[in-house]
Amino acid sequence: MINFRVVAAGALVLALTTVPALARRSPIVHLSPANISALGLKIISARTHTLHARRTLYGDFTLPPDTEAVVTPRIRGRVTALYATVGAAVRRGAPLARIQSLLVGNPPPSVVVHAPMSGVVETRPAVLGEAVAPGTLLYRLMKPHRLWLKAYVYQQDVAVVYRGQQARIRALGIAIPLSGRVVMVAPRINPRRGAETIWIALDHPQATLRPALFARASVTVASARQVAVPSDAVVAVGTGHAVFVAIGGDRFRYTPVTVGIREHGYCGVSGLKAGARVVTQGNAELYTLWMTGGKLKADS
Repeated sequence: MINFRVVAAGALVLALTTVPALARRSPIVHLSPANISALGLKIISARTHTLHARRTLYGDFTLPPDTEAVVTPRIRGRVTALYATVGAAVRRGAPLARIQSLLVGNPPPSVVVHAPMSGVVETRPAVLGEAVAPGTLLYRLMKPHRLWLKAYVYQQDVAVVYRGQQARIRALGIAIPLSGRVVMVAPRINPRRGAETIWIALDHPQATLRPALFARASVTVASARQVAVPSDAVVAVGTGHAVFVAIGGDRFRYTPVTVGIREHGYCGVSGLKAGARVVTQGNAELYTLWMTGGKLKADS
């Protein structure tokens, strides 16, 4: 039944009070071979699949804790030698700079500054002849092969993203997908971004990655083994969903289903058994026929 209700001057709202009518209607639609051919129906069997619900996050690569270090002198003096350049790999304890003390001597005493960890020289602000004091930055070191992806989870997804979940990562300029796992979650929402910050560690670090490189992560938030059908097989009916199941020859059954996880053009459904033959093309026309009476004559 279709009711019209006036809600404002010149405005009509179409209220479809179909629930009682659907409850009384037979779920079976009969079609002749000619009708089936004309509608171009395509049918596929429902299968059980493991489906994954994912959330897509964006961020960039950053250095995790304890993978960078600064190199500073402990005395006042002047830089007389620098032993490493930007990009050079150094080992812990390797000499990086020589500082000549301001104390009087012949020659004046000097101190060699060593690398506090193994890594790569990220920056070298020190220059020869520069006057330095304790705390003056000489070098910054980092371990570039242990980068984490720093990504942002917006508030509607905070409850479903947590530590330990797996992720697939696509980095800008990197052809192969990377895999990783959520290893750290910030305890509060970042007020500037309105999002929660998470960190994803890679399963297999890549030498081609760089800090601040942009990337997209697909985090698996749920997995379930469900009866799945192509998304095209599902018809939206009001606030619910349904499929049409071929039950032999010229008959098709209207079958309400509850939609679960959607992935790669398939969706998991409950209310349907594996092996059921569902219509994937022409189901919208079948729904129209079912709504208008269902049974057609062979010559119609």
